[in-house]
Amino acid sequence: MSTQIKIITKMEEFINIKEDWERLEKQDLDVTYYSTFHFNYCWWLTYGQDNRNKLFIICCYRDSKIVGIAPLMIREIDKKIIKCNELCFLGKGDYFNFILDSSKFSSLTIIKDIFHAIEESSDRWDRIELTHIQKDTQLLRYLLRHDKYNPHINYLTSCPRIDIQDFTSYEQFDKEFMNTKMRKKHEKLRSQTGYRFKLVMGSQDDIYERISQVHKMEKQYLQHERGKSERGSLFENKNNEEFLKRLFKDNDQVITFVLETEEGEIIIYNSCYLYRNVLYGWNTAYSPKYSHYHGVSDVMMIEMIQYLFKNDHGDQIDFGAGSYSWKFRWTSRFSVSYSFSMWNLPTPKTKLLRFLTKTRGLIRTVRGMSNEH
Repeated sequence: MSTQIKIITKMEEFINIKEDWERLEKQDLDVTYYSTFHFNYCWWLTYGQDNRNKLFIICCYRDSKIVGIAPLMIREIDKKIIKCNELCFLGKGDYFNFILDSSKFSSLTIIKDIFHAIEESSDRWDRIELTHIQKDTQLLRYLLRHDKYNPHINYLTSCPRIDIQDFTSYEQFDKEFMNTKMRKKHEKLRSQTGYRFKLVMGSQDDIYERISQVHKMEKQYLQHERGKSERGSLFENKNNEEFLKRLFKDNDQVITFVLETEEGEIIIYNSCYLYRNVLYGWNTAYSPKYSHYHGVSDVMMIEMIQYLFKNDHGDQIDFGAGSYSWKFRWTSRFSVSYSFSMWNLPTPKTKLLRFLTKTRGLIRTVRGMSNEH
């Protein structure tokens, strides 16, 4: 058995591993939608145009066959005084991982070979920053059992999810997680608006343009009427727009649930990625015109859950990263994500970068303490 490592740094090389990447996707049960070839390729077509981002996809071969892919990149971060090269995952999402074929070889051995390649390329990066690594994955297990890497693992966040299979029926779910107030919100919105609930796949019905407008209107409403000046809209970012349009186009794995009036006006939407029967929620917004209906987001969630009980279109709703109270009103089940952050071997450059990072963190802490008084 021979082992080889290849580091992909060019777009054409990225395209050439499509077949192998998609083969590994089907074999690796830890893979989420955020680690699929299509998601990462669409993302890189947009963000790879930024000269500060460099491909660094590590492929591990056994007997000339790819058995492991680490979808990484190196991004240059300008610290004003000095620049930092950070090794991180491709893309942007709630879950990241290496993609492994463990049918014949040990996952931990493949990961070991990948990290050996990372260490051998230490002249190219100043810091490793791998985030949103789920518990119970082989990648996290490898990092936790490694003497050098273990101290650099930190809890990041929890990721609540509803598993429809935990319940025998919607009535059981209703009994455990619903209350009279929620039911009344549902009945009120339905009786006063006569809304219809529907599911849109990919870019059908000009859905991207329609939800983009709703999200921008919600942002303006929250800024001007609710005083949330920090609120932004991902649809106002040119790169996000380019990436999302690519992702939506003719893609049945992008699912948008909509409540709309008889005239087709969107009241609220919730967009998800569907992969392996899991709906990964990533974006939702409501029309300010219906802001006086308190709990319109609760109504959307009720309709989505009812739909999943009645139809074979996924059996889990993943709320994504963040331990927000509204998520736990719907479920007691959650996963946990961790981050791995490690500086390179001490050099004058990394010592300065670590000092600057600690100094900025201290300043933010002091400012926070000052604002409390």
